[in-house]
Amino acid sequence: MAKILTSIVVTLLLLGIHTATTAYEPDKTPENVQKKAVITKHNARLFSQSTGDSGDEATFMQIYFMMKPAAGNPTIGNRIPVTKNPYKTGTPDGWLEKNAYVEWNTLQMIKLEPQSGRKLAKIFGNQQCAELYGGNPQDHAGCQILGEEPNRFISTPNTDFQLLIPVFEKDRSNYQGGFIRVYQKGSAVQVGKQLQIPAPQQSGQKVLGYDIVFAVDSTNSMGKYFKPTTEVIQTFIQHTKRLVQGGEIKNMPLRIGVLFYRDRLVNDKKGHNCLVYLTKWGKQLTDKIDSVIKALAGEKEANCSSEDVPEVVLDGINRVLNDTQWQDNHFKTIFLVGDAPPHPVNDRKNPMKLSVPVIIKEAKKKNIRFLTFKLGSDDRAFKELAVNTVQQNKGRYKNIPQSPSMQTFKRDLLEAMTQEWGMLTTANAAVEQAIQNNTSAADILNDSAFRQKYNVDQYAALIIRARLPDTGTQASQIVPEFVKGWIPQEIQNQLVVGEFIFMDKIRLTILAATLESISEAALIGMQDGGEAFITTLRNVLAAQLRVQPSQLFRSGESLASILKKANVLPFKTDILMFTASEPNTWKPEDYRRINTILKEKVKVLREFIGVPSNLRYFGDTPHLYIPRAFFP
Repeated sequence: MAKILTSIVVTLLLLGIHTATTAYEPDKTPENVQKKAVITKHNARLFSQSTGDSGDEATFMQIYFMMKPAAGNPTIGNRIPVTKNPYKTGTPDGWLEKNAYVEWNTLQMIKLEPQSGRKLAKIFGNQQCAELYGGNPQDHAGCQILGEEPNRFISTPNTDFQLLIPVFEKDRSNYQGGFIRVYQKGSAVQVGKQLQIPAPQQSGQKVLGYDIVFAVDSTNSMGKYFKPTTEVIQTFIQHTKRLVQGGEIKNMPLRIGVLFYRDRLVNDKKGHNCLVYLTKWGKQLTDKIDSVIKALAGEKEANCSSEDVPEVVLDGINRVLNDTQWQDNHFKTIFLVGDAPPHPVNDRKNPMKLSVPVIIKEAKKKNIRFLTFKLGSDDRAFKELAVNTVQQNKGRYKNIPQSPSMQTFKRDLLEAMTQEWGMLTTANAAVEQAIQNNTSAADILNDSAFRQKYNVDQYAALIIRARLPDTGTQASQIVPEFVKGWIPQEIQNQLVVGEFIFMDKIRLTILAATLESISEAALIGMQDGGEAFITTLRNVLAAQLRVQPSQLFRSGESLASILKKANVLPFKTDILMFTASEPNTWKPEDYRRINTILKEKVKVLREFIGVPSNLRYFGDTPHLYIPRAFFP
């Protein structure tokens, strides 16, 4: 008996020693990306050991980083070791059963764009059906529909929908797999210090709001009209604020922002940039309205002029479109106010090759309307921004003469701006009446008595209807919480997804520094030629990537390929596809183009990294979902 007990004790000690000394390491894909397990089961557990019942709840849609045993330490049973922090080695934070998660290893993310003006996206069981539906929403006979994108304008009581889809596979026009992510009260996703999910509205009270961003020309050419322009905008904002706070417009969230834009200098004989900035946020979109008024009051026009008449109008708008955290169920409007046209697409002061059609396409995806106010002479680009889009998204264009009388000028500009507010009050009245009558808010707009009372024409009705929540839709039509399948990229010729790159903050910071180094090396190449450019790149990147300079650009390898293998770039990029021999054929304009594009991208990336609300924490490691457009 003593021998048996001794044997048991020795066995237990050996097991204890084995458990204590078992080492685990990150489990990675061939692309050197740590594998991730995403919880897809509501009653999942994060177990303390590879066997046994002790452990904590594993929240639905929580992300864990997968580990594997080091050599000689096999995984036990039907569970895998995981950690809450990426790249951790040693002891796992817990164990997951294999039926509680799906594996997700991609860097690509997509987010369904606002639903106004398009059908809800269907999720299909195969790619062919998704392609059929993407080309024609009526053409999917015989196809199995696994689920449907939840309608964010309606909800069951105490339920709030937010959508985020990790991509398993992407081809030219479709996205395969992924998740429809649905936050529910009581089971909301809590990933470390992730942004808190706002409390959902009660059924029948999903009200509209208003997001307004002003893009204002602050160049020297605005002259004596700059201050009156900012004063008019302040008056308009104060008027709007009084209406909301005074209760005339019930339950109407209001957020406002302002961005100022100027121009690029090319021939700066003074040796410094007297324009100070290209674009600058006075205040990003906020519900603290007084801070926007203060920003407008404190800004001054530039004290010098650039070489030509056009300004960086499109750069300013592009920054507003991509920097702003728009609210889906809000009327979204950009007020553009300026006295000069934008640079043409082939102008050297337009290195991003921005054009009015490009800006309109981006605005359509987010259902953003333009109200454009051209001071002085008429302008085609200002007009096209406002009116060259679908009826449901059409804005207004107004030419404001620069009258010698400042009172006349201010009156004309203020009247033009306040016309838009009338549409907002009409929309709110439609929602209130629909709730009282338990009917569809959109149908109210077809009521002749209602339209006569609020003076709604067919043009305004289209715009309002495209954004109204449909209170008549039954809650039973809402789809399940979790669906996996094929997502069509295009629905009725409107992009349905915005693409993001999922990166940790440290890696993104390294990428920004690398892009800046390449940008600076291009300046050397512009002066001293291709050999100096490549030599500089070799030396700078070798230090950053911790390799010998001679190891870079071997065997005709492109810079993009080098950065991809070094795990710096998470995607292909055209601008960095050159090899060591190609710059020998470049002209100064080619180096200038690379410098300009990378410099602008680095600026945008660093600003994006610096906004605390953009961070998502997995364990203690900050990550970001960065819009694809922010990268070169």
